[in-house]
Amino acid sequence: MDRELLYRFFNGTASEVERISIRQWAEAAPENMQELLRERKLYTAIILTGQREAFAPSKSPVWYRRSYFIQWSRYAAIFLCAVLLTWFISNRMDRASSMMQIEIPLGQYMNLTLADGTNVYLNSGTVFKYPTAFVGKVREVEIDGEGFFSVTHQEKDIPFIVKTTKGNVRVLGTKFNVEAYKAKNQFETSLIEGKVEVSAGNERVVLNPNEKALLVGGKLEKAPLHDHSCYSWTGGIIEFNNICFEDLMHEFEKIYGVRIVINNSGLKDNRCLGKFRRIDGLDYALQVLQVDIPFEYEHDFESKTFYIN
Repeated sequence: MDRELLYRFFNGTASEVERISIRQWAEAAPENMQELLRERKLYTAIILTGQREAFAPSKSPVWYRRSYFIQWSRYAAIFLCAVLLTWFISNRMDRASSMMQIEIPLGQYMNLTLADGTNVYLNSGTVFKYPTAFVGKVREVEIDGEGFFSVTHQEKDIPFIVKTTKGNVRVLGTKFNVEAYKAKNQFETSLIEGKVEVSAGNERVVLNPNEKALLVGGKLEKAPLHDHSCYSWTGGIIEFNNICFEDLMHEFEKIYGVRIVINNSGLKDNRCLGKFRRIDGLDYALQVLQVDIPFEYEHDFESKTFYIN
């Protein structure tokens, strides 16, 4: 398959006819799909390193130079936002309570270490509050969103408490994930290592490794944790295993800070399996999904909305 045509497919400038022909070619043989994925990785490497001369003719087409500049500008903008976000976080403090507040922009995620050595990953759209120093007989933080915690054990067994609007998680030293966005009717805690106590109202459950607690109809329910892939986001990976198409689109909305409208209701129950790097972008993820699921999509850049047809 012609590389320039594939690159137009990757950056969204290919025509409808070209996109259909590439999908048909990829579906025709396993080696074609391997070539498609291999070229996509190469394209990403070119964009990230700027070494396009090593893989392209010395005289690059105008469309490629423009695409490269746009993509590189996006990465530069992301880097600048990260710097500004770090400055914003380090300077936003409630002096009366010595509490810091972090607001993770949509489409971003970050990692930080608290004063006691606890490591926290915060997902897109999360608001996190924590003290500049832990004092007293308890370590408390607050979260509205999703976070993965690796809590440092202390000799005096000072408990670590994660407070949310729907319930709390109390631990001594462990690794766990909490998802409790205030805007969503959802509260879920999954334990990877150690032991935690989850409370919501008058209800309490104790979790052992590979168990999770969910708030269902106002009651806490405990269930086995079979799949850790949904926490791969802490490493910049989007991994999903047998998730329905509609739920996956909701995850993409959270991860990339966009709105996705599914106009074809017949797509919603399709089961999806895959693994992407977050940096590859939503266009890439959708294009790969198109190989297995027949759909088209449009992107309204002004409203940051994707329409799935």
